[in-house]
Amino acid sequence: MRSHSVLSTAALLALATVPCTAFGDNIIYPQQQKEAFNTTEIPRAPLPWGRVNFLHTTDTHGWLDGHANVPSWGADWGDFVSFVMHMKDKALRKKVDLLLIESGEFPLMSMFLLREKSPMLTWSPFLLLGDFHDGGGLSDSTSPKGAVSDSIFENIDYDIVTIGNHGVRTGAEALNIHYNLSRVFGDRFLTSNVDVEDNKKLESIGNRYRAFQTRNGLRIVAFGVTVNDPVLRDLNHTEVHNASWIFEQKWFEEAMKKEADLYVIVGHAPTYASCLDPTKDNPMVCLRDRIRNSTDKPIQLFGGHAHHRNFTCYDERSSGIESGKYCDTVGWVALNNVSSPTWSGAKELLGDEPHPNKSCAVGNQGDTQDIPYLLDRRYLDWNRVTFAYHTVNLEGNTSNPSVPASFDMPLGRKVTDDISKARHLLNLTHFLGCAKEDYCFNCKKVGEDGNIYELLKVALADTVVNKERAHLARVVISNDGTIRDNIYQGPFTTGDAYAVVPFPNHFQYIANMSCHDFKKMTSSLQAKQNVSCINDGDHDDSSVGNEEGHRSEYQSHLELRSIFDDRSYHQARERKEYSPGYTTHDALGNDGDDTLHSRVIEDERYMKLFWANASFPNLPHYPPSFDVVFTDYLMKRILDALKKTGAPYTEKDVIDYLPRTYTSRDVLVDYTARNWSQDRENCPIRKPGDR
Repeated sequence: MRSHSVLSTAALLALATVPCTAFGDNIIYPQQQKEAFNTTEIPRAPLPWGRVNFLHTTDTHGWLDGHANVPSWGADWGDFVSFVMHMKDKALRKKVDLLLIESGEFPLMSMFLLREKSPMLTWSPFLLLGDFHDGGGLSDSTSPKGAVSDSIFENIDYDIVTIGNHGVRTGAEALNIHYNLSRVFGDRFLTSNVDVEDNKKLESIGNRYRAFQTRNGLRIVAFGVTVNDPVLRDLNHTEVHNASWIFEQKWFEEAMKKEADLYVIVGHAPTYASCLDPTKDNPMVCLRDRIRNSTDKPIQLFGGHAHHRNFTCYDERSSGIESGKYCDTVGWVALNNVSSPTWSGAKELLGDEPHPNKSCAVGNQGDTQDIPYLLDRRYLDWNRVTFAYHTVNLEGNTSNPSVPASFDMPLGRKVTDDISKARHLLNLTHFLGCAKEDYCFNCKKVGEDGNIYELLKVALADTVVNKERAHLARVVISNDGTIRDNIYQGPFTTGDAYAVVPFPNHFQYIANMSCHDFKKMTSSLQAKQNVSCINDGDHDDSSVGNEEGHRSEYQSHLELRSIFDDRSYHQARERKEYSPGYTTHDALGNDGDDTLHSRVIEDERYMKLFWANASFPNLPHYPPSFDVVFTDYLMKRILDALKKTGAPYTEKDVIDYLPRTYTSRDVLVDYTARNWSQDRENCPIRKPGDR
């Protein structure tokens, strides 16, 4: 473990600006961590170990404190630290390699920067790396974001790290990464195709590539790329190059001349997309194709961005893995028989664990006896039982396993304690109310109980109220991206609320918009929610849940989860003895999930744009005019649609509906505190076998 020159959690808390909301005395101690709900489900079998092995994380989005009400994902970052330390010791004993990979959207360093390093740093005295957080309350409830979570994250000594698409949302954020995070990880932080403007010229945020030897002499050449997101990226101060650009660079030619036994490509990009045009297609897969055209050496890809589990085979010596999201998954890849003249590790694999016995050459069936290059993968649930099972074994019995004290390493205990103290000091453990059921964002249809967007509509109508205009009819518009995670049955805290709605958008409105202008505007935006105006003459009976029309809106790379549902999460309560969770089918078969679960539906897509109606008269039609409330994030889209339809509204007609201190992040906090049961003692979670 390298030595980090970072401030302590206590010092960072002192520097960070903590929200000053007064919550009173109704404080509970952290749910996850010491009082966490532990799973009773154990992994199905030991991990297969090869000569070179990988632990992979991606898209953690600041969820370092774990998922309090989900036993399958209950571990915190301290538990993961202990797990990694044990796994490294295990690799040493076996005389094999174990590498740690992170493929983007993790908490980033948020430090004070010296303004004289670049004129861009004058944009803000505190540079905010919110794009790499935008998830857990631990990362997002300080100013700057990540003031606490970043020092916690760094306790994992990653071998290769790359940036995510959120890291270039603003030039200031990207420059902060360039001056800070890339220094923390040094030559292990790779940005083969990502630049930031510094002193009026573009510079690579991190290293372009890394050529190195492992502890046991394996020679690796590694690259790190991310997808281009022109909708959210700062086009003026950052650049995300295409794969064709990479191939033209002298450094790429230099990298390909290095002696290599294995190529590793870490990308914040999905593994399954093909490369038909290197000037615009997935840079990670395009890079794989180019390397394969130059050599027959093994190539291993580590992807992300799609927020699911998946394994892709390209040929018999190249494959790629994606490992979930939000600290719900640790990916495991084991490669065997990677030929190397400089290998100094074990000639024969030691220990009782299984060895890789699969091949991309024959898929998940067929005889692999004569195939020299074998591999396997596993998707681990993020909990202490899983971590202990694969390292120090479990105590108790299979129906009630317990984690032995020997699992917790001193550093892991310290990280867990730091998280616990930070959550308490940041009021993230404040009990808002009891969720009597799960609320999910893509497993329930429009209008069904348990659909989190239906809950949000009720909450918007209840909380987004201008007292002086409360008696007037209004609609409050929101979009599906407002929600980032489910609400799980059990205690609902401020930390949960920040995790579910991480984006702090303030509310604006246009007063007294005519129903006809509103209807034309929402139709222009392809909204599927029904609007029926008085005397409009058409009696609009369009279905709220027009699934076929709605699904077509999700075909961008920002909604990859909806395209490949058959490879990841589906839902049907078939096996009540298991808790719902991932039931993955990938290129190697259906045995990748480390723990068995019942299948869960996750393909019911909600409307991209929707709204809550409030103070409406009890009529079958919308009133002739009403206030139209929306977030600042949606303002441009709404004004563009109004202009397109010829409605007489401009930016001058848009004014604040509520004080800017009240944002979308406050909606669920206020609603649940007022409307949900306050009986903490009678607020059970759903445990394995309950659903």
